[in-house]
Amino acid sequence: MRMRIVSSTLAFLLLLPHLFAGESSPAVKFAVAPKYPTLTLAGRVYGEVTVRVTIDRAGAVKGAKVTEGHPMLREAAVNAAQQWKFVGSPVDKRVAMLKFSFVILPDNSQVQSQTIFLPPAGFEIRQKPAAPVVEDQEGEFSPDPHPISKA
Repeated sequence: MRMRIVSSTLAFLLLLPHLFAGESSPAVKFAVAPKYPTLTLAGRVYGEVTVRVTIDRAGAVKGAKVTEGHPMLREAAVNAAQQWKFVGSPVDKRVAMLKFSFVILPDNSQVQSQTIFLPPAGFEIRQKPAAPVVEDQEGEFSPDPHPISKA
């Protein structure tokens, strides 16, 4: 009798993820990457933001909430997450965790910006900050590749 209880418990535990399908990773139909916020890029702010989205039967995002991440990157991540579309399901409410990684490219990078989709539900947004703008002797502005003056 004890063996039967253990077997039944084990079978239930194996089925548990399927019983609570709302917590599994739904298939993505349409994904939107966030835009690197200009001020955070200029301030060289980087990091990962995790957004928990609630999805309806049709696959539309009905709610998005940041669970962790830098405060200056959160709004961009939530705005992008709200535009995602997932494959429809008979389940009323599903949940997915989206991860957005904001990366600052080095000044010597040949690439200005790059966005990489990281399946199943994430993006890496790589961006190189703009060169600082300084005023030259004639009063016009021009980018200075070396903002520190030489003595």
